[in-house]
This record gives sequence, C-alpha cells and structure tokens, in this order.
Amino acid sequence: MNRKITCLLAAVLLAGCPVLTGCGKAESSESSYEMPYGSTLTLDTGLPVPMQYDNRFIDSALAETMAHYYHAIQANDAEEYSAVLFPLYHSYELEHFYDSKITDEDIVGNTYRMLHSYYGKDFDFALADVQSLVTADNVNPDRDAVKNMLIDLASDEKVANFEADLEALYRADLTLYLTDKGSGVHIETETPISGEVLYCAKYQGKWYVFFVAASDMQNGTTTEE
Repeated sequence: MNRKITCLLAAVLLAGCPVLTGCGKAESSESSYEMPYGSTLTLDTGLPVPMQYDNRFIDSALAETMAHYYHAIQANDAEEYSAVLFPLYHSYELEHFYDSKITDEDIVGNTYRMLHSYYGKDFDFALADVQSLVTADNVNPDRDAVKNMLIDLASDEKVANFEADLEALYRADLTLYLTDKGSGVHIETETPISGEVLYCAKYQGKWYVFFVAASDMQNGTTTEE
C-alpha cells in the first residue's frame, strides 16, 4: 500500500500541465453559488500573513490555517509549521519520503533559506493571494487523485471512519508576494511567486494543510514539500 500511495503521488506530481505544475489556472468549483470563486474578494490584513481570498468559499478558519503555514516559513518556526499540518499525512511524509532523516526544523529552515536567497535579504510575505479554488469531486483530476491518495493512506493506517470524518478537501492556487522584513506592506509587490498550490483538509471539524506543491523560482515548475 505504501508503494501504491507513493506511485500515485508521483504520477500527480509529474502529470505535466495539470495543477501541480503551475502552468495553467485551475478550474474553480462553483458549489451552490451563482458566481464562481474570485467574483468577490476580501483582503484580510489581520491574519499572521495578509491574505486575499473569496470569503464565500474560504471561511476564516481555513484562511487562518493557510496564513499560519506561511507565517511559520516567514518566521522560521518549526513548531508553528507542525501545528497546521495534517498529522496522518505528515507522519507518512517524514517516514517514507524523507526516510525519517529530515525534521520539520530542516524543512522550514531549508524553505526559509531558499526564499531568502531568492529575495536577497530577510523577507516577509506581503500577501498570499488565493487565485483559484477547487472544492468538489470530479472537477479536477489531480485534486481527486490527491484525495484518493489520502483515503488509501488512512485505510493503510486503519483509521476508522476516515471518509465520514473528512468534511472537505480543497485545492488552492496562490501567488505569493515578498517584501522587506518589517516593511508592513500588504499589497502586490514586484517580487511575486506564482504556481504555489496548497491542499487543505477539514477533518473532524479542524482545517489542516496536508500537501504543498511549492513553486520553483528558478524554472517555474513546482516541487513537493
């Protein structure tokens, strides 16, 4: 089963132009709303990292979870990072993708150093702009594949009632904007990072980040975190 999950995930990551490559905008699920995602936008500067999103689709709890993920990177804070990750998947990731040789401190530190090198100095996220969202099954094949991977993992780990307790699974495309540390800038800047993809799960009433395909700033592709 572990091999099946790993192969499925690798297929998603290598699928070419679909969602995880950042080379096309994801289709938005309209759910029960008349207007699609992005028709109305909220700029929330009260979050740990300012975020722009459509609050008809993204509630305050999900926005806060996503903001804490990026704030943990910005602050190089492994404890904050760990707190927003879905434990089931994150444990699997550390054990099977990193062979238990890499810690959250390593992941956060490496990500921070990569962004620091790209920006050239200490940075903050000026804005995390959620540009598109997929919330429903049978809208995007990559989102469905990731959901099936998570269900297979739960089955392998013998997690009871997992599908019933999995209340939602969203796939979000974001553009991140960097600014000088402490600048207080909360708008789009001249240093954008496009192609960022977050998968978020609402499980037993709580939102988690569980899978990230982060933009590769050198060649425009994405890599798994």
